Amino acid sequence: MTRKSLLIASIGTAAALLVLAIVVGTSLPANLPLPTHWGLDGKPDAFSDKWTALLMPVAIVAGISLLLNFLPALEPRREGLERSQGLYLWGWAGLLIVGIAIELAVISVALNWPVHGTSFILGGIGLMLAMIGNQLGKSRSMYLIGIRTPWTLASEEVWMKTHRLAGKLMVVSGLLMLVAAFLPLPSGLIGTLMLGVIAVALVIPAGYSFVLWRSEMRGNRPRG
Repeated sequence: MTRKSLLIASIGTAAALLVLAIVVGTSLPANLPLPTHWGLDGKPDAFSDKWTALLMPVAIVAGISLLLNFLPALEPRREGLERSQGLYLWGWAGLLIVGIAIELAVISVALNWPVHGTSFILGGIGLMLAMIGNQLGKSRSMYLIGIRTPWTLASEEVWMKTHRLAGKLMVVSGLLMLVAAFLPLPSGLIGTLMLGVIAVALVIPAGYSFVLWRSEMRGNRPRG
């Protein structure tokens, strides 16, 4: 997988979602509102006209792909990004999956599918987290991707140890979300689950990075 192949995949994904949105949209009533946001209780809490809702995931995929394609030119620590190609590329692929999941969630409401819309979103985010987590431990220090606390950016060693822990937590969290997407969970539990696993995967490593940095500073302190 290369940046060029992912750019081609992104164009193909955006085009496929656009065609799908047009096919579904033309079959729906003109004044049908569709969800554009789901609350923590798993229920839609914001609606737009059908075309806005159906085309929004297309715009998200196109916008994210454009940004990620030019990310190497924006990253000050180019060497770190070059040594983190797995995280960069698999993260990009994971975001494409989330865009597809959002489109399917909107369509599931529009066509009254028996699958709950949030199941697509929960599964898509879970898969993305697992893909990213699998690459986090191999990444190197940079400004635009990763767990960028003041302490990970100050020390390459702290960065690596923090991201090894974060990677393991993120894979486990992502797989839990992916499995939960197929379970008949109460709608109120979905938001709690998402917040919980994301907090575990991000907050714990951030605190761990501070502990590592303090330990490193104490080890480097000259003894008088």
